[in-house]
Amino acid sequence: MAFDISKAVIIDNHAHSLLRNFCEMDEIAFRQCFTESRSMSILQEHMRHSIHYTDLLDHLERIFNTRDEAAFLEFRAQQKESQFAQMLWDDVSIGALIIDDGFQNDKAYNLDELASISGRTIYHCKRLEGLIEESLIAASSLSEAETLFQNKLKETRGQKLVSLKTICGYRGGLQILRPSKDEAHRDFLRLKEEFEETYLRIEKRPVYHYLLLQAFELAAELNVPVQIHCGIGDDDADLIECNPALMQPLFRSQRFAKTHFVLLHCFPYVREAGFLCSLYSNVYMDLSLSISLSSARGTNMISDALAIAPSSKLLAGTDGHSCPESHWYGALCWKRGLTGSLFNMINAGLLTQREAEETGELVLHGNAIRLYRLEGLA
Repeated sequence: MAFDISKAVIIDNHAHSLLRNFCEMDEIAFRQCFTESRSMSILQEHMRHSIHYTDLLDHLERIFNTRDEAAFLEFRAQQKESQFAQMLWDDVSIGALIIDDGFQNDKAYNLDELASISGRTIYHCKRLEGLIEESLIAASSLSEAETLFQNKLKETRGQKLVSLKTICGYRGGLQILRPSKDEAHRDFLRLKEEFEETYLRIEKRPVYHYLLLQAFELAAELNVPVQIHCGIGDDDADLIECNPALMQPLFRSQRFAKTHFVLLHCFPYVREAGFLCSLYSNVYMDLSLSISLSSARGTNMISDALAIAPSSKLLAGTDGHSCPESHWYGALCWKRGLTGSLFNMINAGLLTQREAEETGELVLHGNAIRLYRLEGLA
């Protein structure tokens, strides 16, 4: 009996919304959806030589019968956005998405609009840094900032909130400070002197991490996990400082024993992330973004994760954004890579076919339903 998970439903546990008028993208804007580089030279000269981008165009040809990039962009410009997105997401059986609306939210569809356009259930992931910045700008004291921040978090409860998320890895790295309240208070006063009242981009400093640690505690009270960007991502991140192993002291802390954490992206620290998942009951991981940008290594990455992390700890995510092809391609890479990994394990005598099928369903949707408590929220 053939082993096949190609039609299994995938719950995208980490993604972003679609840009308004995404069908009108030009060549550069479309290519930007499949790289973290901001270099025009990369976009103009080198993207077409990237294996994952070539693979993307090959699979688009399967659906739309046009291999040429320019011809495809001309074709998609004539499509109705809703029908186009649903056709792609139906092709890879994306059933629901957890959306971080903190990226390009002024240019993208809001969650209700995205649900209507995509025909999918959309769940909410709230980014912490924006709330921290808003609270620090509005407050005249650290205590007031704490109250404002906690109230902002609690206000999101009625918005299908299923997760919080931090990008602290991009804002100074994953080695989290443990400031006292006095240290945070002194830093708050310095911050108010340094920044204008109307704009703040928070970077690693005591008051930032003081509020971040409070959010990790509150996540347990709200009964939602915290997603943590690590490994590859935006080009302003220091890759060395984004190793999830740097967070091991936090995962060992009894203060956060009831908080669940999801390590996002992980590459090139897939094995480190898998090891953390094997050590701590409240640590999970996904391979979003990594699975599409390094699609030629998809089978290997998933095998590295499953070699040490329990299969109940690995989640599927795409980090898709801006155009529906990005979510679609990420889901396609997940299914292809997971199929290859599990098939190799069957051949090696590590799993029976039934065990492999059960593992595939756990990774693609079962773990997300359980961890984010999605049952009954649709």
